[in-house]
This record gives sequence, C-alpha cells and structure tokens, in this order.
Amino acid sequence: MKNLKFLNSLVLQILFLLGLTVFARTTEPIDIWKENDEPQTDQKIIKENVLEDNNNLILKKLEKKEIIVSEEENNIKIQNVYGLFDPEDNDLDLNMWVDVDGKKLTELMIRLKNKNLSKDFEDLMIKVLFTNSYLPQKNINPEDFLKYKLEWLLDRKKINYIEEFLEANPNLENNSNLIRFLIDEYLSNANIKKACQKTKFLNKEKNSKYLDKFKIYCLVNDNKIEEAQLQYDLLKEKGFKEKFYENKINYLLGYAEKPNTNISDKSLLNFHLSYIVNKSFKYEPTEKTNPYIWRYLSSNNLIVNSDTIDLEDEEKINLYEKAADENTFNKNNIFTIYKQILFNINQLINAEQVYKNLPNYKARALIYQSILVTDNIDKKISLLILLSDLFEKDNIQNIIYDESVSILNEINRNDVSEQHIPFYDLVMNYSKNETELKKIKINNKILHRSKIVKYFDEGYKSSKIEKDLNSVYKNVRKNKNYFFSIKDIILLEALQSDGVTIPKKLVEQYENQTKNTELYIPKELINWSEKNQTGLVLLKIIDIAGEDKLTDLDPETLYFIIATLDKLKAKKLRNIIIIKTLPERV
Repeated sequence: MKNLKFLNSLVLQILFLLGLTVFARTTEPIDIWKENDEPQTDQKIIKENVLEDNNNLILKKLEKKEIIVSEEENNIKIQNVYGLFDPEDNDLDLNMWVDVDGKKLTELMIRLKNKNLSKDFEDLMIKVLFTNSYLPQKNINPEDFLKYKLEWLLDRKKINYIEEFLEANPNLENNSNLIRFLIDEYLSNANIKKACQKTKFLNKEKNSKYLDKFKIYCLVNDNKIEEAQLQYDLLKEKGFKEKFYENKINYLLGYAEKPNTNISDKSLLNFHLSYIVNKSFKYEPTEKTNPYIWRYLSSNNLIVNSDTIDLEDEEKINLYEKAADENTFNKNNIFTIYKQILFNINQLINAEQVYKNLPNYKARALIYQSILVTDNIDKKISLLILLSDLFEKDNIQNIIYDESVSILNEINRNDVSEQHIPFYDLVMNYSKNETELKKIKINNKILHRSKIVKYFDEGYKSSKIEKDLNSVYKNVRKNKNYFFSIKDIILLEALQSDGVTIPKKLVEQYENQTKNTELYIPKELINWSEKNQTGLVLLKIIDIAGEDKLTDLDPETLYFIIATLDKLKAKKLRNIIIIKTLPERV
C-alpha cells in the first residue's frame, strides 16, 4: 500500500506541474505592440528547460522507486520460510542455509538421496531439513532445494511429517505432489474418509486434474451432489475431457442409469471408481501392477479368497510373496494362503525332511503349519529358524519378521534352550526401541557413566553440575589407575564448551593423560563452521556417519560429531546424541 501511495503521489505531482505550465501559458498577458525580440525567446527556452528538468527528475525518482519495489518483491519471494520446527527448538537459526555454497549442497543432496540412514540420523535429517529457515541463495536455485526437501519426505513415505508440513505451510504453492501422495496412501488402505479429508489442503487455483477429479468424487461420496455438480461443470469449462471419468462420475451423480464396467488401472482413483461401480469386479495383478493398486486389492480383500485363489498356481503365489516383501501386499495374507494349502499328518510330522522335495512356496507353507501345530518350544524355534532361512533364500525375508515376533511373543524367554537364546534375543530385541528397552545405569566411578551425564538431559538442574562434578571426581581420584577414555573427553569438553568450571586437578590429570591422544575434526567441517554454513555442516555429518546407529559409532567418530556441534553451539542436538551414547543402559 505504501508503494502504491507513493506512485499515486508522483503521478499527481506530474499532473500538477503540467497544469501549472498550461495555466501559465494561457494566463500570460499578451502585448500585441511588443516585438518578438531575442530576450523573450531566451526566457521561453529557460522556462521549457526548467519544466523538462523537473519532469525528468520526477521520472527518475519514479523509475528508481519502481526498481526498489521490484527488488523488495523479489527478496520477499526468495525469503519465504518453509519448515516445521522453530530454530530455537534445536539451537539453529533462520540463516542456517543463507551462506551455504549451493554447489557443495547439491553434491551432498545427491549423495544423501539414496543413503539408507539409520533411524537416529533420519531423525536428525528431518530436524536439519525442516527447521524454519531461509532458502540458500549462492550457486543454487532456492526452489530446487525446497523441491529436494519435499521429495526426500515423499521417498521415505513420511506421512505424518507431510501432513504437518502442509498444515504449517499453507502458502506453499506447488503442493500437488504432497497432497496426491497422502490421498493415494489412505485410499490404497481403503480409508476413503481420511483420503477425502486431505482435499482441505487443495489450492483454490493451482491443482492437478487428478486432485480436482478426486475432490468431485469426495463431494459425491459425502452426498453433496449440487456442489459436486458445480465443481464438475467448472472443470469441464476449463476444457476437461476424459470419457472414463465422465462415465463413472455421471453414474454416481445419478445422470446415467448404467455404468461402463471397464477397468482402468492408469491411476488409483480410476481403479477405485472401476471397483465401486462394478458389483462383479475382478482384476488380476501382475509384476507391472502399480504398488498402490496392489495395496488397494489387499486392503479390500480382493485377492485372498479360498474360493477364487488357485493354490497350485506357483507363479501367482510367488507374485503375491514378492509384493508382500515390498510392502505392497498385506504380509498376513501370505500366511493365510499358507494355511489353506493342504498337507497330511505324515508331512507335518516329518516336515524337516519333506519340505526339500516341495516347490519353495509349499515348503514355506509346510514349515509354517508345522510351527503352528507343535507344542515343543525347542522344535517350534528350530522350525522358525528354518522358515526364516527359506524366506531369505528367495530374498523375501521381510515377510517373516513380524510373524516371527508374533510367534516368539507367546514364548517365555526362561523356557528357551541356551542354543536358541541368540535367535530369540535377536528377533525380540530388534523389535523394540532400544531407548525404551534399557534404562540408564549410573556408575559414579566412571566419568561418562556417572550422574554427570544427567546434565545433558532436559530435567536436570544445571545449577547442580559443578557440585556433582566435584563429587564424582573424588571417586575417580581414588583410582590411581583410572584411564580417561575418549567418551570422558567428550563429556568434559562439552561441559567446558558450556562454561562449566571443571576442577583444576581434574583438568590437569586428563590433559596429561590424553595429550598424545589423536582426536580431530575434519578440516572441511571446521572451515564450513567458521563460515556459518551450519546446514552444510550438519548434512556432512549425516553423510559421513548416517548409515550407522548412534550406539554403533566408534568413539573417534562420536568425538568429532559432538565437538562440531559444540562449535556450532547446537547444544540441544548435541545433548540428544550424548544422552544416547555416553551412559550405560541396562
């Protein structure tokens, strides 16, 4: 509004000066007896020059202001902030990407795109990418970085984060891919209500035809026929023509007596419409069938049916197994199929020998049924180990994991023989969150396992730290052979970084003992930290160590990560890592 007022003011000034000029010319007295001499001509030229100069001055001001306005508008567009977390939540800031070199950022993004990050580093990646911050500007198109971040969420199917991002960033223009992903996810799981709820994120003007079509279907599904008809008419006015969709929606609107029963699998919406208007719907998926359609068939019980499935069709059942391994077909349905395959009592009793002469899928079915019918715990676990090996042999081991946990949940660990304990623990412990499974055990004789580590937890009163540190040091000092580990060094340097006063004798003791210990931060991380390229530093840490769990990192790697976070003053991120890695858990 200020810019508009300024422009209006300039225009009025120009009109006012022009008016004065005309008025001056029309009201000037005319002496008809006076000769047209040279001085009069000079005076006229001067007046015209003054007027021209004034006009040029105003025009220059106007052009200059227009340039400023244009630059301001561009800066506003560039400086849009997109994210999920406030910077202070993780001790980061709005400018964490501003000074980043786009070329190096692009290289890192390409490498990270296909990395199989551990849960720890995936969580860190989410915090880094989706902290509210300005987009990078140097050697990169800001929109490309935003696109990368959103594609990263889509590739990893982070449904909850995608919904939160759409909620938190209603001004995001190009959100069609995110919305379609959510719709297809819920629709493929037969949750039409939730799928339709995602239409609330639609942009009033910029949507894909797919989303416009789905919104119309949702209105029909909610029995909002008049509104659906209005939206449908508007879509057709834009030139929309698609016979398949028009036939199905006209039938649902009540304008066609019979639907066309043709089936289209070009999109999940088309497939859904094909199913709901056809009472005798039948569809045979293939290896090329879209994963969403596989899941849709499974969710709507359109595949596993004892009346329709051919249990002797090895190729078809292998296809179902492959889909289940890829999480596009319900794994439970595989075991439902296995239960339907008939075996005689002798085959079940001698399963460990008989399976060798059967097709692979029947071998798995026989062993699975044998597991269910035996009451002997050792035999049950032996058969489960064999079944796991059979799945792994055909590279479809993802199918068995949840079922293994379900079977072992019925067995008390105390009843498991010693030879099967490793397998039992491997399955059961992997199924649980390690931080929930184990609690911190305090050992005040070892620095990094002492009560001092509580300082890095949120509930600890920082005013107690120096008192606790002195108390723990008394225990450490009693042990003349005490060796300062790298984890001790990490703890002490983190405290020093926070300004905690460490007992002088403790400093002398650990400095003397660790002076020959070679610990370092990669030079690249130091340089980027000094240049305030915070985002780049954090991504590089993820690139280096991201495929490992935090608890599996060697002390040297853990050191440079914590030390780097200290340099960045990212205390909250540092504390999360310290509390997960330094203390002993039991």
